[in-house]
Amino acid sequence: MGYTQTGIEDLLKLKFRSVYTLEAGRYKLTPRFAQLLKEKYEAEGVEFTDGGSDFGRGIRWRAPGRKDPYKRVMLRAARGLANLSQAQLAEISGLDKSFIARFERDDFEAVSPQKLMRLEEALRSKNVQFTSETPSFGAGVRWIKQPV
Repeated sequence: MGYTQTGIEDLLKLKFRSVYTLEAGRYKLTPRFAQLLKEKYEAEGVEFTDGGSDFGRGIRWRAPGRKDPYKRVMLRAARGLANLSQAQLAEISGLDKSFIARFERDDFEAVSPQKLMRLEEALRSKNVQFTSETPSFGAGVRWIKQPV
């Protein structure tokens, strides 16, 4: 949530492009590597949430107050949860891939509500939703229904 692939590699002292290889499905996530990732994200204030009767598992910021008015950081997490590349999300949402790449890099000062809605609708079509910040917890993403 907010890290680049190379940023995660640097934090965990991994080989160059190992996170890319993992995300591309060319590498199996070992239990040790999964635990390292989980611990690092938790140390950075990310909480992994269990599913309930009305929703599936997800992730969120442990504390409220993160400034992300356009859900830029959450979009990367949502894409990861939905297992979508930028190109796949662009196709589903009807937006240009370069827009999604620039959006995730925070290259915009403002984004139209219509484009944000199209991104959210595309992710909902893949069973993923954004969760809002509350007074107790930060914003996040989760499965709408737990996948089987």
